[in-house]
Amino acid sequence: MLSRRTFNTLLGAAGAGLLCPTISFAQNKAVVRLGNASGIIDPQLVFMTVGQNPKVNYYAKEGVEMDIMNMSGAGQTLQAVASGNCETSAVSPVAFLNAYAKNPRLDVIFTYCWLREPHWSVAVKPDSPIKSLAELKGKKVGIRNQGDTGYFGARAMFQELKIDPDSDIEWVSVGEGGPAGDAVYRGRVDAMAFWDGSFARIALAGFPLRQLPNTEGMKKLFGNSYGVQKSTLQKNRDTTVRFFRAMAKSTVFAYANLDNAILLHWEVYPESKPKGRTDEQAMEEARAIVRSRADKWMPQPWQADQRFGAESLEQWKAQVAFAGLEDQVKDVSGVSTNDLLDEINAFDKAAVIAEAKALKL
Repeated sequence: MLSRRTFNTLLGAAGAGLLCPTISFAQNKAVVRLGNASGIIDPQLVFMTVGQNPKVNYYAKEGVEMDIMNMSGAGQTLQAVASGNCETSAVSPVAFLNAYAKNPRLDVIFTYCWLREPHWSVAVKPDSPIKSLAELKGKKVGIRNQGDTGYFGARAMFQELKIDPDSDIEWVSVGEGGPAGDAVYRGRVDAMAFWDGSFARIALAGFPLRQLPNTEGMKKLFGNSYGVQKSTLQKNRDTTVRFFRAMAKSTVFAYANLDNAILLHWEVYPESKPKGRTDEQAMEEARAIVRSRADKWMPQPWQADQRFGAESLEQWKAQVAFAGLEDQVKDVSGVSTNDLLDEINAFDKAAVIAEAKALKL
């Protein structure tokens, strides 16, 4: 199995609906529409976009094509998957469980955990007197919006601390990037509840922040997983496997060579390359964003299942407790499956690493 430790060993060696009932086809490739909750196709997505580049071509070789659909948060992407308006989307477990508590018949099942650690946190100005999440009771916390992963994650952590996120915290939508950082620096909010990539962009805009320690419950969790439409999974099983195998290959490639991954991403999505900057400046910014996330793509040393995409029932139960939903959610045994993982992981990871190291751009 490919943990970060074994990955680095291989790297050294190399250096020497919701798959909908009717899937559309383009040039004999199944088109899989992927909802993107962040709303922008930036280099943070290199773990999956690498495989779209013709120089790598992982999706095409698997007979699938990915169509990324930008959306405005986890709430919208979850609805898109459940209704069949897109084939798959990454949805934070906290966002899903809050919806699942109200509707346990929600037509979504999670098949591929791409983010093996939680990625959200809460941060303050470097010189803020606030040292812990508990000190934010009665304070203003900035968020992108109430459909964003950072918001759901922060709510859950406050609940773990017995702080009522509805009455004890004032949530303020402040956007992201420079405007979000400015809101903290000018005192419009006392802290920001975001995710790693957003914090990297805030820092790049000139507003470095200090992360507050996450709660203990975070250690039992995973970060994010891809859901598909449960009612059509078996019908579209083969396409689902091939799509996530291409994503897993892309992830291995990107982790092995972040710079190449970013360049390949820009070739497919040139509009995502920062304007008004030199190539060196653009790469420096992209590296900062990608590095804030990259280790979380990989299976963690303490996780029993080292297959790409794995998530356990125990982790889902911990997510329920973390979200404070034990009274509302009694059974999560049917919300995820690892049945596809052996097939998804059936590729030569060492060969992908070698390709990433050898490709000259």
